[in-house]
Amino acid sequence: MQEQELISEIQALFARTGKSDLLVPNGDDGAVFRADQKVIACADVAVEGVHFNINWSSFFGVGRKITAANLADICAMGGWPKFLLVTLVLPAKYLAGALEIAKGIAHEADLVGAQVIGGDLSSGNELSISITAIGETEKPLLRSGAKVGDLVLVSDLPGLSAAGLSLLRKNLSADSDLAKKAITQHKSPTLNYEKYRNAYKSLNCAMDVSDGLVRDAGHIADASGVQIDLRSEALASSELRELDSSNFMEWVLGGGEDHVLLGSASAPIPGFVVIGKVLAGSGVTLDGKEIRTAGYSHSWS
Repeated sequence: MQEQELISEIQALFARTGKSDLLVPNGDDGAVFRADQKVIACADVAVEGVHFNINWSSFFGVGRKITAANLADICAMGGWPKFLLVTLVLPAKYLAGALEIAKGIAHEADLVGAQVIGGDLSSGNELSISITAIGETEKPLLRSGAKVGDLVLVSDLPGLSAAGLSLLRKNLSADSDLAKKAITQHKSPTLNYEKYRNAYKSLNCAMDVSDGLVRDAGHIADASGVQIDLRSEALASSELRELDSSNFMEWVLGGGEDHVLLGSASAPIPGFVVIGKVLAGSGVTLDGKEIRTAGYSHSWS
């Protein structure tokens, strides 16, 4: 199959109608759209062997996973996704999976009404997908908005994806509904985008938990010039205790890629879990004591 043939098939899959603010759709050197509010732009890349393993993930699931990561970033900024630009580096051995990746991207984008409006396609030795997401917001939510006295909240307790990855790496069978849920969440997380949107007006700050709760809470602490004190009692209520009663807190504190929404607010938010408080000071603590957990960080050493 030649490049233009594959591009034509993918363009047909991504074609959508009814967006009055899309003036020039996919097909030219660039798309043109009209923005009526503040624009948010973010990008994420997923590389085979680093962000996903095609031996245990489907092409459809990989497409969903990288799309969810981008949509979650837009939502963490207090916005709503509108458009996506997708760049795909496709090894010849995965040619048959290209449309399944595109279907996974389209599936996740449809959950928020977003549309793919362009991108690029190249051959290469490793499968990688890069997505730029564009959204709109009336008022951006920033990491720097946490205030002393705020409650620290999450849309759901994190750790499911890390638990699923642990099960997959150990080649353990999913012998319970919770184990199946964890593995599914790692392969392609399911996010409650509407829950995030409903909380915007109540949040003082927010960010997407992608690299681990402690590491990402540290970003809020640094940006806001405060201390984030997490409470073990709230975190220990995680259902992951059923999978590993000794080590589940490592998943909760250090696991990433669940893409739950972490933030602070002056009062509880329906559907969110209160996991701590914003104090005067710096850094992240657990029950008032210094905490060290790796989380995830890329390394070139």
